[in-house]
Amino acid sequence: MTQKYSAEIVPLNEEKIGTAAHGKATFEIVGDILKIHISMKDTPKNTQHWEHFHGFPDGKEAQIATKAQDVNGDGFVDLPETESVSGTTMVPFDAAPHDMNVPNDTYPVSDENGSFEYEKEVPLNKLQAKFKEVFGTDDLELDKRVIYVHGVPEDLELPDTIAGAVGHYDQHVTLPIAVGKIVKD
Repeated sequence: MTQKYSAEIVPLNEEKIGTAAHGKATFEIVGDILKIHISMKDTPKNTQHWEHFHGFPDGKEAQIATKAQDVNGDGFVDLPETESVSGTTMVPFDAAPHDMNVPNDTYPVSDENGSFEYEKEVPLNKLQAKFKEVFGTDDLELDKRVIYVHGVPEDLELPDTIAGAVGHYDQHVTLPIAVGKIVKD
């Protein structure tokens, strides 16, 4: 039996980054394969965009972040500010989602128009095994998750109040630019 999920991806931080990133994600579970397709437009151009699904390991339903999550009042919703409503970063949409190795350089890069497409077929058994190792359950519960797209050009001036550095990747890499609630179709 095929299970289908989708997310309408809407802009976040658009007033501050100068572009309203938006798109659509679809997830289809067919047998032991998770097929992922993400199509984005109006992202910062020629920029690598980290993208993941976020959620709560305890099964609580994640919600998308809005301007209301800007708790420090700097005009940006940064990665740590999303956690209260969206939970933690869970599965990356990179070259190998089933490895769940979030900080890396294998995410999509937008073209000169700010568009990109991401398509991947992921071995579900490998992803579920790694998910269980990290979060204690093998149930991805996609309909309780949200998708985030991150990333602005390094030359965009960001205030010191923005948090969210991961390893040697700074806030330019982790700043959320778009978000969508994953729903079962």
